[in-house]
Amino acid sequence: MKNFKYIIIVLLALIMIFIFSSQYSSIKNIITDKYRSRQQLVEKNIIQTVNYINNSYKVVEQELNQEMSEYSKFLVDKYRYNSEVMEWDLEELKEKFKYYDIYIINSDLEIIKTTNEADLGLDFSNFGKFAGVVRGRLEGDSFEADRIDLSTQTGEVKKYSYMPTPDNQYLIELSIAVEDKYPSFKQLNIFTDAGELTKEYDIVEEIAFYSVEPINYGVAKLRSSKKPYLDPDVPELHEDLARKAVLTGKMQSTDIEDYNLNHTLRFFPALISSEDKYQGWNFYVVGITYNDQIIEAELNKHQYLFGTNILLMIIFFIAFITVVIYLINKFEYQANHDKLTGLANRKLFVDEFKEIKIKANKFNSKVAIIFIDIDKFKDINDNYGHDFGDKVLENIAFRLKNSLKSEDKLARMGGDEFVLALGDISSQDDAVLITQRLINKFKVPFSIEGEEIKIGLSAGISIYPNDGKNLEELIRNADYAMYQAKKNNRDLETNLI
Repeated sequence: MKNFKYIIIVLLALIMIFIFSSQYSSIKNIITDKYRSRQQLVEKNIIQTVNYINNSYKVVEQELNQEMSEYSKFLVDKYRYNSEVMEWDLEELKEKFKYYDIYIINSDLEIIKTTNEADLGLDFSNFGKFAGVVRGRLEGDSFEADRIDLSTQTGEVKKYSYMPTPDNQYLIELSIAVEDKYPSFKQLNIFTDAGELTKEYDIVEEIAFYSVEPINYGVAKLRSSKKPYLDPDVPELHEDLARKAVLTGKMQSTDIEDYNLNHTLRFFPALISSEDKYQGWNFYVVGITYNDQIIEAELNKHQYLFGTNILLMIIFFIAFITVVIYLINKFEYQANHDKLTGLANRKLFVDEFKEIKIKANKFNSKVAIIFIDIDKFKDINDNYGHDFGDKVLENIAFRLKNSLKSEDKLARMGGDEFVLALGDISSQDDAVLITQRLINKFKVPFSIEGEEIKIGLSAGISIYPNDGKNLEELIRNADYAMYQAKKNNRDLETNLI
């Protein structure tokens, strides 16, 4: 019964721990999903902004391609009539081609004449593989236009076109600053949207944009206001993630730790062309740095609350279990003990005798059952009242208990009758001597509420296994012996049979 009781307690504790652990796991998943959703929302907004800008440029590009093609053909026709390009008045032509700059590139790939004095003398032969792209256009026979792109030095959104002269001696290049012709494009600013998202979401530490060169896959970081507008000094990890995002066309993610602060880097392609990569314009990648300390702080907060709740629950559970165990023990005690004297009752005495009997069988010893009755107890109740009689019984039980060894078992059978089990005795004589000493102790009167009360005992003895094999038989024989002692002897010292 006791083991079952503790098993139930352990099971209850395990159930409570499981419930709290499940709740914490659910809260942890909810928090993680919340921040993951925020990440997805940030990335979706950035992609939508980039795509919106890109789609807007595509619409404009159709018009600009047509316009640049017409202007380029006009210049080629002019070349047919006058091949001395150094004599051309480009400023006059620029007035005609409003918003456009004009470049004349010779067979050495050098800009020999232009409306943009800053680019005069620029030598494309020093531009590595891109020099081959320019030469291919010089030696071709058709009009080509690059996609709208960001100027490295000026930060302007520009578009370039190329058309060779019929004799392939010169390449005529046109460029236009798109925002000059379409001022509304100045409002299409990815840096502004990125800044607003960074302010709105505390998990976003930085939203950066990277340009990946299509030939050698060099990586540079776009700047919003500081020249040069493409910063080639990019950390190796960021460079590697941007390059992989372009090459795979997929999201690249990694976790890093700086100065004991955890961050997550997520790089994904924003503008990747399926056209010929040697056209000369770059691929673009968005790189977002997320501050993992935000989610860790919230997780730690809930972990602390979880720990606090667990501690409080443990305290409550311990207190509850303590009360339950106390009540269970109390109920068990009440069920097994006499309410007045606190001695074992018949039910508990039966269990105790079984243990003594097993031990006696094991060591081949005997057990004495002593049935004790208080002489003339009815007179005490009649003369002093039942409450006084109860106090007498309490004092008798106390003196009996304190006159025995700890291994001896004493029980109140009811009324003024007690029964005693003595284990590990060799003969009836041993039981007689012990019982006689017990009776002699009661020759000393009791002092109760100022009254001196003399108490006499009568006792009968039965021996296991001589006088019976079971407790009921032994008690019955001991009771009979006690009755015979009272019947045949008036001297209390010899009331033993």
